[in-house]
Amino acid sequence: MKKTILFIVLATLCLFFKLSAQNSPTPPISNIIGKVTDEQMHPLPGATVRLKGSPIAVNTAIDGAYSIGPISTNDILVISFIGYQQVEITLSELQKQQFNIRLKNNTGVLDEVQIIAYGTTTKRLSTGDVSSVKAADIEKQPVSNPLAALEGRVPGLSVTQSSGVSGAGFKVQIRGQSSLLQGSEPFYIIDGVPFVTGNSALNQISSAAGSSSSGTGMSPFQLINPSDIESIEVLKDADATAIYGSRGANGVILITTKKGKPGSVKVNFNTYSGVSKVSRTMDMLNTQQYLQMRREGFKNSGLTPTTTNAPDLLLWDTTRYTDFKKLLIGGTAHTTDAQLSLSGGNVNTQFIIGGGYHHETTVFPTDLGDTRGSLHLSLNHHSTDNKLNIAFTAGYSTNKNNLTTTDLSSYINSNPMLQLYTPDGKLNWAEGGKAYSSLGILNPNPLAFQYQAYTGKFNNLNSNLMIGYHIMPDLLLKVSMGYNAVNSNEVATFPSTSINPYSLQLPYSNFANRTFQSWIIEPQAQYTKIVGIGKLDVLIGGTWQDQSSNGLTVAATNYNNDLLLNSIAAAGIIQSNNTYSQYRYEGVYGRINYNLQDKYIVNISGRRDGSSRFGPQSRFSNFAALGAAWIFSEEKFIKSTLSNIVSFGKLRGSYGITGNDQIGDYQYLDTWTPVPDTYQSVSSLNPTSLYNPSFQWEKNKKTELALDLGFLNNRILLSAAYFRSRSKNQLVNYTLPTQTGFTSILENLNATIVNKGWEFQLSSKNINSHAFTWNSSFNLTIPKNQLLAFPGLENSTYAGTYIIGQSVSSRLVYHYLGVDPQTGVYQFQDVNNDGKYNKADRNTLVNTDPKFYGGFQNSVSYQNFQLDIFFEFKKQNGVNYLSNLAGTVPGYKYYNQPVIVLSRWQNPGDIADIQKFTSAGGPALTASNLYLRSSNAIYSDASYIRLKNVALSYSIPQPLLKKLHVANCRFYLQGQNLLTMTNYIGADPENQSLFVLPPLRTITAGIQLTL
Repeated sequence: MKKTILFIVLATLCLFFKLSAQNSPTPPISNIIGKVTDEQMHPLPGATVRLKGSPIAVNTAIDGAYSIGPISTNDILVISFIGYQQVEITLSELQKQQFNIRLKNNTGVLDEVQIIAYGTTTKRLSTGDVSSVKAADIEKQPVSNPLAALEGRVPGLSVTQSSGVSGAGFKVQIRGQSSLLQGSEPFYIIDGVPFVTGNSALNQISSAAGSSSSGTGMSPFQLINPSDIESIEVLKDADATAIYGSRGANGVILITTKKGKPGSVKVNFNTYSGVSKVSRTMDMLNTQQYLQMRREGFKNSGLTPTTTNAPDLLLWDTTRYTDFKKLLIGGTAHTTDAQLSLSGGNVNTQFIIGGGYHHETTVFPTDLGDTRGSLHLSLNHHSTDNKLNIAFTAGYSTNKNNLTTTDLSSYINSNPMLQLYTPDGKLNWAEGGKAYSSLGILNPNPLAFQYQAYTGKFNNLNSNLMIGYHIMPDLLLKVSMGYNAVNSNEVATFPSTSINPYSLQLPYSNFANRTFQSWIIEPQAQYTKIVGIGKLDVLIGGTWQDQSSNGLTVAATNYNNDLLLNSIAAAGIIQSNNTYSQYRYEGVYGRINYNLQDKYIVNISGRRDGSSRFGPQSRFSNFAALGAAWIFSEEKFIKSTLSNIVSFGKLRGSYGITGNDQIGDYQYLDTWTPVPDTYQSVSSLNPTSLYNPSFQWEKNKKTELALDLGFLNNRILLSAAYFRSRSKNQLVNYTLPTQTGFTSILENLNATIVNKGWEFQLSSKNINSHAFTWNSSFNLTIPKNQLLAFPGLENSTYAGTYIIGQSVSSRLVYHYLGVDPQTGVYQFQDVNNDGKYNKADRNTLVNTDPKFYGGFQNSVSYQNFQLDIFFEFKKQNGVNYLSNLAGTVPGYKYYNQPVIVLSRWQNPGDIADIQKFTSAGGPALTASNLYLRSSNAIYSDASYIRLKNVALSYSIPQPLLKKLHVANCRFYLQGQNLLTMTNYIGADPENQSLFVLPPLRTITAGIQLTL
């Protein structure tokens, strides 16, 4: 592969220089000299000035100056620059303008500036697959996490919200899962600086937002203010990501914050306030229905209720009813958001400084919530001669989360008869305390959260300094230096008033703090030159990055006084654990881009990476990609025959190799862990992993072929892409013989995962008149994931997990046959007819990967009104409510159930969806707890269409604004998650859990002022 890429590079360069030599113009007879600027007379260095129909072309200098010739009276000059409208002008017109040319910003979608790795391009000229979400789309959504603003808006990007609790995490995948066990999250970069936490959970102590140990903890992107973001670019194919080498296998997400613009100083103020409610849940049984279920369960089990096995039937108040769904998650959350910024500058220096405040409460019965404060600063300067460029950005945010220690949705199946308070106003433990203690439930009273306390304080600093200097008109040297630090400090206290006394547990507290920090330095050199009849752009650079994490957790138990819970020293027993890890990374990278008359474009990129996560002999590896594009709409035969219909046409393709080093630190080394046990009063260590320096990078080979079309003067734009990625050299835990003392070792296996599919994107300007406009956009992704090979799978510990030829999310399960009409018990297919369900009986394949997903948006404006409506949709199978009932079988013990269980079997001959109620062990309990959750019964259609966002705004007319001395004033209403259309049998089809808070329905109203 390296030889092939090297050969292509050398051959391409030779061809370029040969063309340059063959087409070099004779010494100029008469040259013209002028300048190229934008509409504000700011110079545009690097703009292309070429003689139409001739190989003669030049780039403008640092100050926008150009000199070109020889040129005659009838010749036409073509001037182009990324993000600006191309101009064709005759010599006579040039003379009238004193040879100075002013380019207008191009408002067309094809020519908008698009951020890519270490540079910019446009959709028209790009060879890679890059999708953008702009600030205009982000600002219309009342969300606190920028990842939430991406749901359904980017083809190939799947974003799933884990919970509706403020601060909860998101699962993000670009074009499917390409690794069996290692990370599949994209690589995140904010203003050129890798976001140090990536997809790691912010919290170490479990809270309502999630548990870090389960991978669904607090999202680090809760520390990023969406209002500070100018654009989010999603890089998908090899051409766009290979230059990031080992970090680009799962795609890359670039977040660019807002920059100042030249002009008078402007003050922008934006604020909104709103309310949120739970969207879609399941109704639970009321008291009478619950009693009917319990009594029927005893009858079916042939048992007589007693005060021991049925205190809820014989001792508790059977006239009491509490709707726990309404009590615990039926409240109204309140949101307040305010943003203030100051921006402006002159030709040489521009700035923006802004601050933000966001406060969000919860639907739980408490006024506690999540609060974020943020500051954003950007300063850009270039010298008068345009040789020196300096750009500095910094963002600081602080977040305080003091929500409950648990998601109260997990308690909505509490017994509807529970007495919550004693007559003197204290928590009541007398009824449920003993009963639930026998089940191992420590805190059965869901209102115990009122006395428990959680406080998480998190800070994020992200800064970048870029210095560039043109030592020659065509040669730019620059260096980018970045620093990112994320700090956390958490305390959770559990006083005696919140603990079930029957559990015999003493008060306890948990403490945690952690610091992530990273610095990165990237020197670069960029050379831009007209070569032959095209433009050559060469970039080379290097990366040095150091990343470290330092954390401490303390479990303090056996307190004798609730007043001392915030003191570690006052605990009777203290168990602590500290962690430290360091990750070092270095690499060199390069890119060669050749643009031949904006018609044929070749892009070659590569990187050599070194990562401290691999052993010395496998630490370095090479990654590269080749991308090419043919803008066939520029061909004469297309222009002469189809220009009235096809206004733009581009065929592009790419192939390359990226890597994955998301394996954690120190995995190749022998590791030891301290344990509480001592040997002769000396603390001891236990070995936890074996030394293995030979495992290597997971590599992902990506291929893409795409067609981009524009119709009717680009009023309609269509993009269709086919992608295929092949991930090999999978890192898995290879099973070892027990006599080695270890169960497994991290090792490369020749397992291969393939992700392939189609992506479509369509946008249209349906109506575009002076008073009325209507624009639409639609995107669709049809993905397919497949485990192509896994040598030795049948003899490995993964034999029951993965299936060759199927998706890595596919599982073999028991085939559910329904409820036996005679016995009323769930029944499953017994392949061997031996009366026992075993591995061989698992012959039904289930797959939870989405079959397709996407989004559909319409934007309508009439005079000063604007309406935006966005739908998200997903076709998929998922786990239904039955998956949540293990251990809480209808009729068994003291748990409440969804109303849907009333469609159960009651008498022989009944055809029902739910088996008979039971209150004791036996076939029904075994069928539910052991086999139902391992069958296809718990999987069903989880497809949905969601009215994700609606935004309605009104802008005050300009004549009135002038009288008020206001530049802009806009009033708006916004809604999020307003309606979900689905046949899903359960709560919400996105997070698919009855006991996790679903995404909230939010409505806000706000005002935006610009002075």
